[in-house]
Amino acid sequence: MVYTVTRHETFKTHLDESLSFLHAPSSGRSSLSLDLSEPFKPILSDGLIFKLVRKNMLDDSWFDQKEGVCLLTETGRRNVAEQFATRLEEQYQEHSFREWLYQEALKIERHLLKVAEYQSFKRKI
Repeated sequence: MVYTVTRHETFKTHLDESLSFLHAPSSGRSSLSLDLSEPFKPILSDGLIFKLVRKNMLDDSWFDQKEGVCLLTETGRRNVAEQFATRLEEQYQEHSFREWLYQEALKIERHLLKVAEYQSFKRKI
């Protein structure tokens, strides 16, 4: 989900999605979005998982176990997506995480145009 939102925000810039720094370019995926989503995965994905577990927000009906594999049910996917959307709009230093993703793409664009030195997103704990 983080990758998908990052890709959407990156499309708002003039950056080519095949540009990459960490992930190897390949067809069918945006290497740049994979790169840009890395610093946000612990905050958005891992943070969401820990929040759901810590606050006992998970329900057995969200999961379907078959042959040693555990998958989210349609209800589970809907609830996780809803919680993810809420997390994405949470404010950090007066900006939503969605805005931070867009700003990160803009910083790369400005760096490539030699307008400003790139400073990556860092969240202080």
